[in-house]
Amino acid sequence: MNKKYVPIETIKYELSKIRKHSNFQYKRAIDRNRKNQVKHPPLLILVDFMRKNNYSEKDVDRMVAEYWTSVEKNNKFEKDIVNEIKMKYNRKV
Repeated sequence: MNKKYVPIETIKYELSKIRKHSNFQYKRAIDRNRKNQVKHPPLLILVDFMRKNNYSEKDVDRMVAEYWTSVEKNNKFEKDIVNEIKMKYNRKV
């Protein structure tokens, strides 16, 4: 009687696929990536960054306006836009 065994790596791989596809957060992350959405809104991260670094309200308004004009042009790169604004207005301490 010949018995054929399945390699343990194959079993681990199949189990990891089952775990990933049955995970609700994993599915939501895949959907977000397909729609080019972000998990945490970058504008809130930008405003929080500005508040922590003691920017004036005038500066905050100017940066938020710049953010929205950039997002209107291309809304697929919201994270990159926030990073560019942070670098542009970063204060030298």
